[in-house]
Amino acid sequence: MRPFSAPVTPYGPGHRGVDLAASAGQPVLAVAAGVVTHAGSVAGRGTVTVAHPSGLRSTYEPLRPEVARGTPVAAGSVLGVLEPQGAASGHCGRGTPCLHLGALHGTAYLDPLALLEDRRVILLPLR
Repeated sequence: MRPFSAPVTPYGPGHRGVDLAASAGQPVLAVAAGVVTHAGSVAGRGTVTVAHPSGLRSTYEPLRPEVARGTPVAAGSVLGVLEPQGAASGHCGRGTPCLHLGALHGTAYLDPLALLEDRRVILLPLR
């Protein structure tokens, strides 16, 4: 629904994740295996953060967490249930719920979709 837009400066404007179409009450699943490092509320929205062995962290909001900090999760594990707050706040357009998915490496925000796409390298002959 809304793509990633990297900020020019660490505190500048941008969209530090992607908004994915979803329905309120829909289960929110972990994109990859890891350990939950945060499950709670930030600015009135339920959020979950998962640290992955690769050093990346994935973030999910707004959801009602069904996991606790320290919980190991597998790819596809239920993290929580999508809350309708995205619709109420107008983040994805008035009345439209969505999942905001973020990806971080250290303090740098990355495009989560670029990390999820299947990018196979194919070597071609030089001729």
